[in-house]
Amino acid sequence: MIGAQEITVDLSQVYDPRRNGKQLLFHRAPETYKLFGGAMGGGKTAALINEGIALNFDYPGNFGLLMRKTWPSFRDTVLPQLEHFLDRRLIRDWNRSEKLIVYWNGSRVRYGGVGEHPDDWQKFMSGEYGWIALDQAEEFTEHEFLMLATRLRLNLPGLRPFFLLSCNPTDSWIKQRFIESSQPDHIFIPSFWTDNIANLPAGYIERMKQILPVELQDRYLRGDWSGIADPLAVFPCLKVKEAMERKVERGLPVVIGVDVARGGDDESVLALREGGRLEIFSQAQGHDTMRTTGEVWRCVQERILPAWGKALSEVTVQVDAIGLGSGVVDRLREVRKEKEAAFREQGFEIAFRIIEIIGSARARNRSRFRNLRAEVHWGAREALDWIELPGDSELSRQLLGIKYRLNSAGLIEIEPKEEIKKRLKKSPDRAEAVIYALAEVKPKGVGHVCTG
Repeated sequence: MIGAQEITVDLSQVYDPRRNGKQLLFHRAPETYKLFGGAMGGGKTAALINEGIALNFDYPGNFGLLMRKTWPSFRDTVLPQLEHFLDRRLIRDWNRSEKLIVYWNGSRVRYGGVGEHPDDWQKFMSGEYGWIALDQAEEFTEHEFLMLATRLRLNLPGLRPFFLLSCNPTDSWIKQRFIESSQPDHIFIPSFWTDNIANLPAGYIERMKQILPVELQDRYLRGDWSGIADPLAVFPCLKVKEAMERKVERGLPVVIGVDVARGGDDESVLALREGGRLEIFSQAQGHDTMRTTGEVWRCVQERILPAWGKALSEVTVQVDAIGLGSGVVDRLREVRKEKEAAFREQGFEIAFRIIEIIGSARARNRSRFRNLRAEVHWGAREALDWIELPGDSELSRQLLGIKYRLNSAGLIEIEPKEEIKKRLKKSPDRAEAVIYALAEVKPKGVGHVCTG
């Protein structure tokens, strides 16, 4: 019902997300915190505006907040699109001095700039909103984002609140929160100009290529977040994100990677690899040789055999054998034959390869890597193009915190674990268990010797 009569408003006449598949993904995503980020010309602002229009149209009485950091930036970039997309037949009142739009169905949207002063955001803290949208969210601080998020508390029947954000690739809290980690109820949808080509004016991309220096084209034209990552990070953030979102069928080989705690609040972690699919099977604080060994056999009994049955003939266990890990290797080897016999009695013909990984051992490619540790880390980096990683925010943080350097001989070496631990305030045990599960190494006596 609009005014005194009922009419049909076809919003797709001025905005049709079917012309841009990424916009459609953005609108359909059920997560509360949705980031649409990437290249210029990707249709990000249009998606934010039209998501807000739809939420106000679908839920009478809704109240939205549509903002940029400053009013001049909103006036010059967002306001023209808002005026273009918002059908006036939906509107009962548009108070431009108050920057408030009221729909015929009772929904409202407040718009404009938050302000240039550090505490300006507080003037919006008295509202109760059903949705909030920040265009060019990299201009805001994470504190402003978190405080505004507390105002998503409008109580309407059936209403699900949404916090919508758009931005270009930037080295900021947004990258850490949406790209580098897997926060619950968050989603990142990358935008590229190629997705939005149907909506761009002729010649736009060519003009951008001519005006933008090469070092900015990856960021602003190709929407490449990895281009702004730490250049010495072993694992590019966008690649990690893609691997955590990828779905891969279970396959061979079946490998258990084990990182053994060295003490303190370190974790002993088991990562299970089935072909290109990886998962964290278990993690426990502290070191206990018997417990960690027992977790390996529990993984076989409770996770691997039920999934594979008699179709599996071999499981490889790859253990970080530096320090306390050597005790786990020794114990696994002591009971290996006994376990193979016990599984045989259950009807499973399964053999176990126990491989110790000594990071200081020689690399197979000694012209490129300082040692085996550098080689297996780099192998995991290259595997990001095809593997599926678990959506574990702590795993993501640890992977992204590992750095490398080139030594005086031009060889890649990974920074010491203690340096990583000092920077992350935590040992990268989950990351290293995954890396060991992916390591392409051979047991002692078969070609390359990796046991030191």
